[in-house]
Amino acid sequence: MKKLYPKYKYECLEKIDFDMLKNEGVKGVILDIDNTLVEPHTPTADERTVKFVEFLKKEGFRVCIVSNNIYERAKKFADSIPVDFICDGNKPAKKPFYLALEKLKLEQKEVAVIGDQIFTDIFGANRWGFVSVLVKPICDKEGWFVKFKRIFERFIVKW
Repeated sequence: MKKLYPKYKYECLEKIDFDMLKNEGVKGVILDIDNTLVEPHTPTADERTVKFVEFLKKEGFRVCIVSNNIYERAKKFADSIPVDFICDGNKPAKKPFYLALEKLKLEQKEVAVIGDQIFTDIFGANRWGFVSVLVKPICDKEGWFVKFKRIFERFIVKW
């Protein structure tokens, strides 16, 4: 059960304390796309996301996207920022996080995973040894399976 709890929880990306993460030794960030950076099915990064990623890069963070989306969707989105990406991630599997770690050229303890879902982003981050950061989903436009998982996530978040 411990692996389901995020190390940090924030209302939105803009409230994350990146100075604190830097002080913890974090040098890289793995980002989820849907409902973390943009609303689901948004084809490219919006202005908010572009500014956010520019901020991360300016602060010296290495950035990579890990997404369960298909190649075409993930590539189009990542190219609009631009950052490296891993697609068809099958999160919370270890492989996409391992591939992202190779792209970032960092150790697990030097990477924070930021996402909106406990059973994919947070569980995947924790089982691999990354710093896990949960953000509130941007909107409630989600598929039935994600909505179903959110029922259980609410119990975990309350704890």
